[in-house]
Amino acid sequence: MKKRLSIFIFVCYILGLMAVLFSSIFRSQLSDFALGFCEGVSIVFIIVGIFYIGWCIAKKKNPFKIEDDK
Repeated sequence: MKKRLSIFIFVCYILGLMAVLFSSIFRSQLSDFALGFCEGVSIVFIIVGIFYIGWCIAKKKNPFKIEDDK
């Protein structure tokens, strides 16, 4: 997998985790729409990251080591 794509997937995964964290911290200040939107986006980003980590495990590659495939 390309280096840029790997970095992009990890950034999405981290953003998903941070969105869950902040939406749970600020749950009382957010409207229902904003809370649902944040949780929905975070679930999608986390699932993308989990699929990537699963793909790396199936290919027997380290998902936390970013390198170009040749």
